[in-house]
Amino acid sequence: MKIHQTAILITSVAAVQARYLGRVNPATKELTWPGTGVSFTFTGTSASIGLAAVNGNNSVDMFVDGGKEPTVISNVTGSAITTPVGLRLGRHTVELRKRSEALYGTLVLGDITTNGSLTVNQSPQRKIEFVGDSITVGYGLDGTYPCTNTAAQEDNPKTYAALAAETLRADYSVVAWSGIGLVRNYATTQADTGPLMPEMYTRYGAYDADNSYTFPGDETPDAVVINLGTNDFQYVATDASGQSYNVREPLDPAVYTAAMVSFVEDIQKHYPDAEFFLLTSPMLNDDYPTPEDAQHTTQYNALEAAIAQIGEKAHLVDWPTQGSSVGCDYHPNAATQAAEGEVLALAIMSVLKW
Repeated sequence: MKIHQTAILITSVAAVQARYLGRVNPATKELTWPGTGVSFTFTGTSASIGLAAVNGNNSVDMFVDGGKEPTVISNVTGSAITTPVGLRLGRHTVELRKRSEALYGTLVLGDITTNGSLTVNQSPQRKIEFVGDSITVGYGLDGTYPCTNTAAQEDNPKTYAALAAETLRADYSVVAWSGIGLVRNYATTQADTGPLMPEMYTRYGAYDADNSYTFPGDETPDAVVINLGTNDFQYVATDASGQSYNVREPLDPAVYTAAMVSFVEDIQKHYPDAEFFLLTSPMLNDDYPTPEDAQHTTQYNALEAAIAQIGEKAHLVDWPTQGSSVGCDYHPNAATQAAEGEVLALAIMSVLKW
């Protein structure tokens, strides 16, 4: 009688055969930011990504061989994520990306195992960094208003950011947190006193210490896209009875402009050659809260003023006010995200000559 044994190759996720996607601190291997993950290539019929820890609620997408329809895991549990059954014997590339944000949960990566062998995983030369709030997270993207956002409703791989990067065949990193602002965060009955994006941006993982990000040279982006302002401009809240009231004073556009200039200049210290693309918000419009506020136009003008100070490395990309078909809590749905992804890709392509 012959006994056949299947060899299982085990490798650390930090090995040369696998690469992190987005900002993943190699000291912790923790997936925090939306869109973070791991990519690897193997020859065989199956592979598994070990999970050293699952904290809170997390949703992920697993893409195999560049497929458009990922395997969606709406709530990650257990100690591993395994490739779909039935892969042919051969060479396969796996990409796991976090759909949800750190606010809901994080994942700590373990070892990668396969019944075959791991090979070198190639990284795209083009790189884009996206900095933003819930819009860039993909908050409520898979829902239809009215709905309550959850980790399962968030879908970072379907955001304008991921879709633009895919169109441009670029690797991408996302630093985004729902409710965050440039000069002030979203306010309800009282102001959110949590860290602002210029502070969060300095972190490796979302829960790491300030100034922990090391700006690795091989992760230097060609383009930095910033989509902040939705929460800064918000000053109206709604009470339990549905009545609207002013929770704080309207934003001074000059303060927003100055903060954007300062933020970009800080990033330029690390990425002096990068092109910057500043986006308006589809959640701001010129009729709400009042026509006098004209918030979308006001933000547009404030960004134009910032670009005039930053110089030729900065570019304005307008995201028109969204229509009535929206996701959870009035956030952009998949169609709105996809439309802006096309606009942004064309803008980046034009500037960088890609």
